[in-house]
Amino acid sequence: MKRAGDLFTKIVDYDNLCLAHLNARKGKRHYVAVKEVDGDIGFYIRELQSMLLSKRFTTSKYKIFKIYKPKERTIYKLPYFPDRIVHHAAMQILQPIWDNTFIYDSYAATPGKGIHAGYYRLRDFLRDKENTKYCLKMDIQKFYPSINHTILLNEVRRKIKCKDTLWLLENVIRSVDGNKGVPIGNYLSQYLSNLYLNRFDHWIKEKLKCKYYIRYCDDSVILHKDKAFLKDRLDDIDEYLWFNLKLTLNRKTQIFPVESRGIDFLGYRTYPKYSLLRKSSARNFKQKIKHIENDWKKLRPTHVLSSIMSYMGWLMHCNSHNLLKRHILDNQPVLKIFSRAAHRIGLKRNPMIKMLNSGRT
Repeated sequence: MKRAGDLFTKIVDYDNLCLAHLNARKGKRHYVAVKEVDGDIGFYIRELQSMLLSKRFTTSKYKIFKIYKPKERTIYKLPYFPDRIVHHAAMQILQPIWDNTFIYDSYAATPGKGIHAGYYRLRDFLRDKENTKYCLKMDIQKFYPSINHTILLNEVRRKIKCKDTLWLLENVIRSVDGNKGVPIGNYLSQYLSNLYLNRFDHWIKEKLKCKYYIRYCDDSVILHKDKAFLKDRLDDIDEYLWFNLKLTLNRKTQIFPVESRGIDFLGYRTYPKYSLLRKSSARNFKQKIKHIENDWKKLRPTHVLSSIMSYMGWLMHCNSHNLLKRHILDNQPVLKIFSRAAHRIGLKRNPMIKMLNSGRT
């Protein structure tokens, strides 16, 4: 495998660092730290460049907190300057190198992919009804906390030989105490976790000959016509994950018939002929609509709009006409609240807003 060198000079290039700042600040321009850098971009970018060239850069101390939805997770947050800019600067150079090594059906942290691309790929697979009767749905136990630093660095070295770039990546990877765990919330973490499972993906496709395989982060599915085949592959997968990556599958991993149960994956329950919003997402949607109805006077107009349009974005991809009609399109109080919120912030041209204001699908 050809390894890439002379990358660090591209990462620390002034223009690349400026671009990294512009990319890192998207959606965060109201942050105090972002405004500070914006106030004197030249100074901060030159200082960052100097820190990297002199090897004075080291990953800052994380601000650690927990979230509890959709499940309990520990989140690690870094300061905007210099860490987030450095992460973007590195990925702008490294991502094209690694993207070329991923299988087509890996859908996380890759340009042009994502949740809905993976969802539509699954629907394409299910058109071959004869060969997709059963599903092996896998979920890795405590994936991010279990990633082994040494194994991850070895994966990095398979494509990168630039010593200075390896120094930078090792600094980020080993920023968590011990020899395992990448921090959720760290910009590089999702991409590095994708890289961690890359050889596993190739092994599934090329050695086990699993044609209908999709992975998004640590969740994946394999479809096949033979339940016994999937049971045998599950034993192989268990062994591969432990001996090569020090990972284990959790108890949610199971094999089941697709026709009767559907596949709960990527936010939807997908059947051969139709798909529905995941039950938990549908429940959250109903609760959100009720919250807007009851407390809309206390909510910012932008919160009302973003909440409804976010769920609309999910509902438009599945068979959700009845759910959408009952809770939004035929719900006159919600339509009035939405219209009032859109008027207050001057939003009229968005097609989704026009549709809601007209009360039509």
